[in-house]
Amino acid sequence: MGLAATIRQWQSSWARAHEFDDLGPEQRQALARDIGVPEDVVVRLVARGPQAGAELPRLMQALSLNPERIRHERAALVRDMSVTCSECGVAARCRRDLDRGQASLTYRGYCPNAETLRELRGERPADLSFS
Repeated sequence: MGLAATIRQWQSSWARAHEFDDLGPEQRQALARDIGVPEDVVVRLVARGPQAGAELPRLMQALSLNPERIRHERAALVRDMSVTCSECGVAARCRRDLDRGQASLTYRGYCPNAETLRELRGERPADLSFS
């Protein structure tokens, strides 16, 4: 990313954070209530920027899942998965794997939503019994 793009991204993030800061306590609580997450989570999501969590729909598609259908059928689950994805510390690796077409092979090793995605695909949970 070039210097000009980096500056534009920083300015946009700064403006977004200040818009959120300008909300009153009641407005923040209403926003959190409307999207169904605690206010402290909203604060963290705003700080991460608009691209936070963008990997989830891409990963779902890479796994032959229909993100829109699942969002329609299981909105609360997808919301929780989106929050988890937005706060993920390995998003850069996920993006890289998605860009290379390898995410469907590697996500289980690092994705905090891996078990849920496996269940959505109809895969059996990992066998944790020791026989």
